[in-house]
Amino acid sequence: MSARPRPVDVSVRQFVSDSGSITRGLRQGQQYVLTINGEPLAEVIPIKRRRAVPTAEVLAVFATAPVLDAAELRADLDAVIDQELPADPLEGTGL
Repeated sequence: MSARPRPVDVSVRQFVSDSGSITRGLRQGQQYVLTINGEPLAEVIPIKRRRAVPTAEVLAVFATAPVLDAAELRADLDAVIDQELPADPLEGTGL
């Protein structure tokens, strides 16, 4: 596991005037502490976005999922869904 980058102190004034560079830093995983007169005000951290769910996490979720009976599911769907196609709304219009 990689260590988290040490937050960089940034004054609110610098944050406003150099937001482009700070945004680029956030995209690269950099964390910031906003300060006013040298006093910490807020932490600004990047949002971690997962591109995929780890296999172990998926298997853990499905391990507790109920078993489905495909034939029973099909019968339930057939009972509530009309299998007939509706009449073609364009039939007879010449289109």
